[in-house]
Amino acid sequence: MRLLILSLSILSVLQSNGCLAQTHAQNWGLTTLFSIVRYQNTVCETTNGESGVCVLEQECNNRQGQTHQGCPSSALVCCVSKFTCGHSTNTNETVFVNPSYPRGENATDTCQVTIDKPANICQLRLDFQEFTLAQPDVNGLCTTDSFMVRTTVGERLPIICGENDGQHLYIDVGRGSANPVVLSIISNGIHISRTWKIKISMIPCNNQAMAPSGCLQYYRSPSDVIKSFNYGLEPNPAGGSRYLANLRYSTCIRLEENFCAIKWQPDSMGAFNFGIVKSKLNESIIPTEGGSGEECSGDDFVTIDQASPDGIGAGQDRFCGSRLMANDYLISRSKPFQIKVTTNMEHELNSKFLQNGFALRYVQLPCVY
Repeated sequence: MRLLILSLSILSVLQSNGCLAQTHAQNWGLTTLFSIVRYQNTVCETTNGESGVCVLEQECNNRQGQTHQGCPSSALVCCVSKFTCGHSTNTNETVFVNPSYPRGENATDTCQVTIDKPANICQLRLDFQEFTLAQPDVNGLCTTDSFMVRTTVGERLPIICGENDGQHLYIDVGRGSANPVVLSIISNGIHISRTWKIKISMIPCNNQAMAPSGCLQYYRSPSDVIKSFNYGLEPNPAGGSRYLANLRYSTCIRLEENFCAIKWQPDSMGAFNFGIVKSKLNESIIPTEGGSGEECSGDDFVTIDQASPDGIGAGQDRFCGSRLMANDYLISRSKPFQIKVTTNMEHELNSKFLQNGFALRYVQLPCVY
């Protein structure tokens, strides 16, 4: 009798939420109903690697999504919802794509979408699964193409262009439902193929997945690679530096349990080429060494608090040039773990020396170190 009452209670809740058709519900047992309650609205992955949300097939059709396998419950489908210019969304794990996706766009246009987030959502995470726009100009500015985020709360977000597959952003949206977010992609010129596929994840207030306040990016693993926007080994076709000018943002790393320090080093040879050492600002030769502290005060730099080759003592905080100091690696015990990026509007020398930015691998070190 108790199982019957529990089954009817679950059934009633699902039906009251519009989640369950009566004809299907009568054919499902208690185990199936439990699995629906447990896995509904959880993130899933399709067999071809796309992210979606586990929902009933009827709900996926209502969202005009594509149904796939990939959910723990056979009663649910992995629903992939894509939308494009001129549309809006209020559902989690929606994907914003260019109108001709997977083909590219080669026209002058303005593409905008609106995210109407529910009242209990405090952050959005944007994952650039695919992102190719025009390169920045010789001044490091996104004057041909640009990606912009407009929101009424939080800090001003950077304008981005170039190649940014695998990058991500966190957006603070505040509590309440009156704070829509607008994503805009502006393109100019017909000789460039542009493609984007941006996954939008909604993070509830007070959820452990939220990024700390002030963090544009947030990494949650013991080791990973962090890249500057538009990082790449190939020269900028526009003839300048690859990394972007006029940026100030922080990338944060979650401190893992029983880890007390963090090590930073280029992911490959030459993967740190960021800013000009102050003593070399008036020279015409390509700089080959790294600078720290005041040596980086005249141009662009990254900030890693109290970092040094051995992680002992006060260390330095600003780093620039073509190496991370003499040994090309740094250790810091300062917490929270983060790297701050600062670029100015003076990009002439950075473009002259074709600086490509950075791809830095971090590794958290255990407390026994």
